[in-house]
Amino acid sequence: MQELLQELNLIIETIPDEKIKDLTSNSSPWDEENEPIYKFGNAKQVESEYYDLVWDFGVDDAKDEADVIGDFVKNDLTEDAIESAAYNADMDVIKLKNLSQILAINDQIELEKIEYDHENNRRSGQSNVEETPIIPDFEIDYDNIYDNIESLVEIEKHLQLLYRPFTCVVDVNCRFRLHELAILMDDVLYEPTHHPALFVRLRNPSAELKLYAGGKITSSALTASAARMALLKVIHMVENLNYNTDITNFSKNIVHASFCLPFKIDLEMLSEMHSDHVIGNREMRPFITYKIDGTAIRFAIFPNGYVLVLHSTQHSETRAAIVGILPILAQFRNGYLTPTEKNGSLRGDISFKVLWERKLEDDKGGLLLYS
Repeated sequence: MQELLQELNLIIETIPDEKIKDLTSNSSPWDEENEPIYKFGNAKQVESEYYDLVWDFGVDDAKDEADVIGDFVKNDLTEDAIESAAYNADMDVIKLKNLSQILAINDQIELEKIEYDHENNRRSGQSNVEETPIIPDFEIDYDNIYDNIESLVEIEKHLQLLYRPFTCVVDVNCRFRLHELAILMDDVLYEPTHHPALFVRLRNPSAELKLYAGGKITSSALTASAARMALLKVIHMVENLNYNTDITNFSKNIVHASFCLPFKIDLEMLSEMHSDHVIGNREMRPFITYKIDGTAIRFAIFPNGYVLVLHSTQHSETRAAIVGILPILAQFRNGYLTPTEKNGSLRGDISFKVLWERKLEDDKGGLLLYS
């Protein structure tokens, strides 16, 4: 509506003052027929009078007949003016894009700030939300955990009991041609697009091995002795294929099982009551080491009920050790866990469980366990 009024005002401004006076000074009654303001005698007069008017609709001065082509009017803009207009239009588009990018970056910064503050509050215990402890809905008889075979699967599920395979790793200081070994050896699988290693499966002893082109060999089995025997057997096989091996850097895993109790453990009371079996140094590690007499098995016990079983030789030995430690741990309950206490702290996407298991595997000198 405003645009129409502006155009109408422009048209009125272009009408000569004399004709406006004629319009305003006419005192004829409204019901009488007035003669037209313009009387044209012929078409030429109409044409001449038509071109005398200046019709300004946001374009420059009206053009003469030579500049009118059909329904179009020639545009006398210079090339510099056209380039300037195009440049201004491009700058407006660039400004809009930059503005949208700046707004998106600001939104992302605000979100990251909120997440950072929330994480800091969670770690420092300043969260206003009070967590409810997780009370288990399944009763476990810790004194006779393996007596009822029917509920054994359910018990292991609630304890989150996980067994690790027994693994040995060795470097033989030679380069393997894996494509050649895949042809010459039996029961092998080599898919370089999916995995860089050559997989070898043995039946006696039952084990699975991986050979890497750089000379590294890993062996996994259900017992520590089977893993070592399988490793030596494969080394003998590649030596028969004219590979010169030199065994170095032999190592094995020491974490063989883990489980998580549904309650917290009072480590101070446990250390006091079983001082002959416990080694602890809370300044270096958050757990205590519990040793069983007559065996090489050790337990890394965390205050939130998480337990690692170390230095076992076979799964049957691991199960026997778990049966022996569970009644002892049940005597030192220290309340139920909240979700935060159960999951523990995170370092990026790595939980404390994975972090400390890796640290124990890398601790070849046993400083974490026995210092």
